[in-house]
Amino acid sequence: MRCLVVLTVAVVLLASGCSVARDLSATYCPSGRRLLPQGAADYFDFVQVGGTTYHAGTGGTGPALREGDLGAQVAVVRCKLADHMVEDPDKRYLDGDAAYLDEGTALYAVRGYRPSFRLGARRDRELVLFEAVENPRARTWGDLLDLGGKVRWIGVNDDHSRPLAAIRDRRQVARLVALLLGSRVGKQTACADDGVFLAFHLDDATATTWSYSVHFRRLDCRDPLPQAFGAAIRAALR
Repeated sequence: MRCLVVLTVAVVLLASGCSVARDLSATYCPSGRRLLPQGAADYFDFVQVGGTTYHAGTGGTGPALREGDLGAQVAVVRCKLADHMVEDPDKRYLDGDAAYLDEGTALYAVRGYRPSFRLGARRDRELVLFEAVENPRARTWGDLLDLGGKVRWIGVNDDHSRPLAAIRDRRQVARLVALLLGSRVGKQTACADDGVFLAFHLDDATATTWSYSVHFRRLDCRDPLPQAFGAAIRAALR
């Protein structure tokens, strides 16, 4: 789906949203990694912190980040892969690796959200929102997504972001979010592409959007979600 040295951080706390002790000193790409010429590969716009991979632009809607949205600094970019192109077919990124953020770029918590879910950074005089897409410590969707009590409504869109359906009843939305967050996240595997996306519209007017297989009830091609969740999405589409 979606060249810093390892941060000397107590990253085990990141998944729970606790503050993170870290070394924000030198910024450099580690030696011993095989580098390709610049421009030899393309990357998703990502950053990795505490073993968690974050992608930029996953929301797609809502207001841009503002300076007041930034919380404490939690990490710093150590290596910009677009400049160095690490050759690794397994894409085993290191903490502090980023695709297009300059080395030395600070990464901040976003107010109102666990840093294990959202981070903010400055790039080209703009603020960029990054959302977690892969966390090896996550067992449930609730470990990955900080959505509890924050979702206003759920949109069902096609692959061009055109709306197909919407679930706006707050009680139903809360029930579906609870079903999602309590479900096992699992590993991403190949699955049927229905061209459908679920957009979770949050109380702060931002959104997080994920691909969804209607037939197999799989968000982001992960483990199947409960029958009740899938039935509600199918009913909305009808």
